[in-house]
Amino acid sequence: MAMAVRNSDPYIIKGGKEGRARLAVISRVLAPSTQSVLDRFEPLSDSTVIDAGCAGGDVSFELAQRVGANGRVVGIDFDESKLVLAREEAAARGIGNIEFHNANILHPWPADGAALVHVRFVLTHLADPERLLERAWEALLPGGAIVTEDIDYGSQFCDPPCPAFDRYAELYVEASRRRGADPFIGRRLVRLLEGVGFADVDSALTQPYGRQGDVKQVPMLTFSAIANALTSSGIATSDEVGRVTAKLDAFAARPDTTMSCPRIFQAWGRKPVGAQFQPSKRGHKLRDHS
Repeated sequence: MAMAVRNSDPYIIKGGKEGRARLAVISRVLAPSTQSVLDRFEPLSDSTVIDAGCAGGDVSFELAQRVGANGRVVGIDFDESKLVLAREEAAARGIGNIEFHNANILHPWPADGAALVHVRFVLTHLADPERLLERAWEALLPGGAIVTEDIDYGSQFCDPPCPAFDRYAELYVEASRRRGADPFIGRRLVRLLEGVGFADVDSALTQPYGRQGDVKQVPMLTFSAIANALTSSGIATSDEVGRVTAKLDAFAARPDTTMSCPRIFQAWGRKPVGAQFQPSKRGHKLRDHS
């Protein structure tokens, strides 16, 4: 759900201004749960924090409030069109402690010495998510925290039953898997963090749903955003995409229907004080200096 890697990487969701508008809706839906998980790592005043795969900067702006005027927020993403919008919004809101970098998050980051790294809806799109977590490890101070949030597409639901809703989820999963990504990565986050060497790893689960408001827009916006990927890869025809779109739209418009987002796992951990990652060994071996 965020764009932070080269266009050749397995990213199925449309970016640019349309993608930014979709992410703004999702961020409003997820604001309470994201704020709750970040509360676990207060105080962040005067710290450097990194938002990896920041997209339009919604979480970056939240982090900017938490670090205060003497802190620093670094947002990293590869979608320059979203970053332009993020910079404009930061300027309009008078936020001076935030910077946005156009960079590939799988390459060395333009910041380090971070007290916290946040990664939302990025790992799901990567064939090698451990590589991003290694970059986070390198950027964190000893004792610094990582917070990840990502999807599990095996859990969406609606009521009453709607075949178009089920088909949308099936098509998303197929498109993601064909590009080597993992639409069920949420359930693996704890193991991924532990595998890289993070300590005190724990997790929580959230799943927004409802009968009205932004949460009912998310399935339609997501399906629209993957339409090009579906047709260009031959997973679905334009006619099928049109039929599913029309039926989803009609279902969402009914006041008596409930729709959910995918299940979202939040997992976090800390870089142990005294432990140093050795990136040359993919076995994620640590050297303990305590």
